[in-house]
Amino acid sequence: MLDLYVKQGGRIGHLAEATEIPAEAVWIDMLRPTVEEEKRVEQATGIAVPTHAEMQEIEASSRLYHDEGNLFMTAIVLSKTDTDTPVARPVTFVLTPNHLVTIRYSEPRSFEIFATRCQKPGADEDAAGILTALLDAVIDRAADTLERLSAEMDELSTKVFLPRAARRETETEYQDVLREIGRMGELNAKIQESLLSIGRLTTYLAQAVMSGKASKDVRGRIKTLGRDVVSLTDHAHFLSDRVTFLLDATLGMISNEQNTIIKIVSIATLVFLPPTVIASVYGMNFHAMPELAWSLGYPFALSLMAVSAVLPYLIFRRIGWL
Repeated sequence: MLDLYVKQGGRIGHLAEATEIPAEAVWIDMLRPTVEEEKRVEQATGIAVPTHAEMQEIEASSRLYHDEGNLFMTAIVLSKTDTDTPVARPVTFVLTPNHLVTIRYSEPRSFEIFATRCQKPGADEDAAGILTALLDAVIDRAADTLERLSAEMDELSTKVFLPRAARRETETEYQDVLREIGRMGELNAKIQESLLSIGRLTTYLAQAVMSGKASKDVRGRIKTLGRDVVSLTDHAHFLSDRVTFLLDATLGMISNEQNTIIKIVSIATLVFLPPTVIASVYGMNFHAMPELAWSLGYPFALSLMAVSAVLPYLIFRRIGWL
């Protein structure tokens, strides 16, 4: 599918499902393009549109290059971050002197947001300006995702350190907590991968525009994008450390609960061991045992068993084991 954005009287207009690419087209957004659509874009812009296989197989060191004055830049962009199955897919940005071409096989929310924003009065009308504004939208979306992830970690941290009674009231299970930590860690890892690729892209773009004809405003905005990526990367690293801390804390809590259970079982074994020994002694039924003919032998044995069970219990309570 091709979405065309053209200059229309000092603003950007949207042409959906256009059969031809007009000369006024400044942004060509290709979403899962067909072979025919790729040929139409190549004829209109003079570039070789990379295929889906080429975008996936391209090495990280070869994602940024120029060809006949055109910049080809591929970055990892996140989509479906609001779901349990976030997706990180490559998106290629091709900057020509007159056009910006984006090739993607996913649907990042940032593209939808920017597509609406760029049609408002006062938006950029040249390809370089649109590219920087689009990258800004992608980075803003990553920042929003990190903020939401940080808030979720705060809530999860409260659950992890709840007292046992409160945790039972809220029906919080450590297995669910571990799954949530795994989901957060996976999302944060995808964000870090995306920010790393975007950081490389902005660095390459900044170097490329220094030797080009980009305006001073565009150059300044690209530098700002680079600084934003660095700060977000630091934030993502901090959240990664928090994920590790929450995982270690949760595993520690699980270990403590298991130790508590084992301790209770061990104490119960020690409490009932003396009565078991007494019952075993008086269960042998030897004829030479004098207590067999004693009328008070049965209550004496029961009392002795009760005392031998209560006494260890009181000792354990006194020393703080219970």
